[in-house]
Formats: sequence, structure tokens, C-alpha cells
Amino acid sequence: MNTPWRLFLAALRFVTHRSTSPDDSSRATPQEAARFLPLVGILLGLWAGAIYWVGSQLWPTSVAVILCMLATALLEGRAAGVGTPYGIFVIIIQYNALMALSAAHVPMALPPYLALGLIMVAGQAASRALVVSVMATDSGSADASANSRPTLNDLALALFIGLSPAVFLGIPGLIGLVAAILVRLLLTAALLPRLRYGYRERLDVTQRLTEASFYLGALATWKYV
Repeated sequence: MNTPWRLFLAALRFVTHRSTSPDDSSRATPQEAARFLPLVGILLGLWAGAIYWVGSQLWPTSVAVILCMLATALLEGRAAGVGTPYGIFVIIIQYNALMALSAAHVPMALPPYLALGLIMVAGQAASRALVVSVMATDSGSADASANSRPTLNDLALALFIGLSPAVFLGIPGLIGLVAAILVRLLLTAALLPRLRYGYRERLDVTQRLTEASFYLGALATWKYV
């Protein structure tokens, strides 16, 4: 029986692309560990926020944002697809959105340069929760049907953990959630069924696009509140 710690480690290995061989039956599968994916997303957001804070003490904001994006990508071990037009587009969108959000003010009093870290925590957590929703419903690949899907309780817990940080951002955070959810629904309805990607690639596309959409949705609202 898998303990919470083993499930968390399985989620961490999955997010960092260090999942074990499917022949190793002694370890939990990503589907079994799905409830912890948003928690790993929160940790990634904290990591990115810490790198941004350190970088901003030494260099301009533009350099600090690039460093935190690079540090997150290296930790995720996700170099595949970066050089494709899709990958370049997502990187450009995310960089410019984070640059603009670096000047945003959150509803709570925070020391300088920490607001963007909270925003990245919310974006990472929400996108990982939406990945779990795809894992629970996606039947478009052989891998999805071969493995057990997350249970309804796991999905509910993942959504609660993953969507909660955005509440601390106020209206912009909620609008960011709406944007991310709409993109997730659009991906499932129109884009993912047409992609000849494997199961893992489909989840990566969902995570990256919903995270970028969260930032864009929050950014579109911030100047009005």
C-alpha cells in the first residue's frame, strides 16, 4: 500500500520527468499520485519565486524573470519541444506576462519582489490541478486507458489544493483561473484530440498552456482593480 510520502515522491518524479520504469510495480503510478501534483506545483512556484527574489537583488527584473523561468525548466527536466514554434510561443508569452505582473500589487502586504512569487505559485498549482482533470477524463491515448485514472476523491482534492492559492490574489487570481479553465476545456474539446502526442506530451501541453493562460487572465484584470 502506498503511503502519502511515496505518493508525493511519485508525483515529484512525474513533474520532474524522472518517473520510474513501468515495470517497477513497487512504486506508485502518476495516476495514483495525482492528488499531490498541485502540491508539487506549489513547491515549483516557491522555487521560481525564490530564484526571482534572489535575482532581483542583483540584476534588473528582466534578468530575474529569465533566471526563474530557466531554473524552473531545469528542475522540471523538460527540454523537449522548447525549440518548436509552439514552445517558443509559450516561452515568449509567459516571459512577457511575468514581466508585466512583476509590478502587480496583491491584496496582502508583502515585502518587495515577493508578489510575483505568489502569482507563480498560483499559476503552477492551478495548471497542475487542471492536468489532473485531464488525467481523470482523457481517453484519447493508449497510456490513459492502460493505467488507472485518478479517483473522484483524488480529483476533488487536487482541484481544491491547486485552485486555492489563486484566491489570495483576489479578482485577478479568479479571472486567471477562469482563463486557465477555459483553455483546458478548449484543449480537450478541439486541440488534444487532433494532436499525435503521447500521453505525457498531452499533459505537458495542458500544463504549459493553462499556466500561461492563468498569467494572461490575471494580467488582463489587474489594471482595473
